[in-house]
Amino acid sequence: MAGPSLKQWIKELGLQQVVDPRIDKPVYRKPFDGRIALSAELEEQICTSLRGARDRRKLPRSKLAPLLGLSEQVYGRYENKVSRLTVCRLIHLCEVLDATPEEIIAPAAPHLWGGTEAKAVLLLASIEKLRTLDEETLRDVFSLLSRIETCGKNDGQTVGDPECRNAVEFAIAKQIIGSK
Repeated sequence: MAGPSLKQWIKELGLQQVVDPRIDKPVYRKPFDGRIALSAELEEQICTSLRGARDRRKLPRSKLAPLLGLSEQVYGRYENKVSRLTVCRLIHLCEVLDATPEEIIAPAAPHLWGGTEAKAVLLLASIEKLRTLDEETLRDVFSLLSRIETCGKNDGQTVGDPECRNAVEFAIAKQIIGSK
């Protein structure tokens, strides 16, 4: 199984080597807006997101902790940056808070949702809107996106070309008319 070399992988992803005081060896991270957040900053932002998600739901620690099988003091360690969240605990927190992973993680790592802040904000807002749609409407949106994606693939056109744009607009109109 020959994939790209390590150097190729680093270059393709735009990773940069950083020395993070919390990690014994140099690591590679992806910059966002010209900077790289180290693990302490990421943890601080995740703690803030977690506390914010709990506060928005008006759920005190004393009620949330038992839902996780924890004491209030142990749960408090997550919000106070004393203990690190595992992925399993993050999933459990999303379940009991009725939160999305984006709500907790995106403030700490917006670059996972887009190469620029504007794209990340737009994609996150789109995901939020998509979550509110019923299954049939989601199928329609997916079908439409698939048409946009394939527009011009065989003839070199891009979505911005007038012919391709007209085809996309026609597909949208057909979708709207078909759903009425």
